[in-house]
Amino acid sequence: MVYKVAIRAQFENVTNLEAPGDDFQYCIKTKCNSCNEMSEKWQYVSGDEHIDVPGSRGTCNMLFKCKLCNHVNTLIVLTSKKQVYTAEDVPKFKEIIAFECRGMSVADFQFGGGWQCEGVDSKTRFTDLNLDEEWCEYDEEANCPVGISELEHKII
Repeated sequence: MVYKVAIRAQFENVTNLEAPGDDFQYCIKTKCNSCNEMSEKWQYVSGDEHIDVPGSRGTCNMLFKCKLCNHVNTLIVLTSKKQVYTAEDVPKFKEIIAFECRGMSVADFQFGGGWQCEGVDSKTRFTDLNLDEEWCEYDEEANCPVGISELEHKII
């Protein structure tokens, strides 16, 4: 089953919010579909980590053995589904990434660190943003404040 993360936010003088590169670490919580056990801790997964699936010729980006029922679950980051959230997308929700899950579901998402965006007028790159809370900065080139606020997500 494919789970998609959609986000929305308010921008101040920025655009093109994205999770850069296939090595971006998405922060999620998972749930075993066999016994409904939810992961206690946040888990990090990226599209550039490849793990062999036992008893298969395939690979995945996350292999998770449920502590409760011992069911082996897999997750693949669908990097081809990755999208940029732009100033034109505000205030709507937009899907930014998708995960293909076998035996588990994506139960929660946290923005975390590593995001990037750019100034609307100056095209100044702002990198390694921690979006666990509102972000604000000053764009020296455009001589104006910049920020991202009211971040929300939903899993569909």
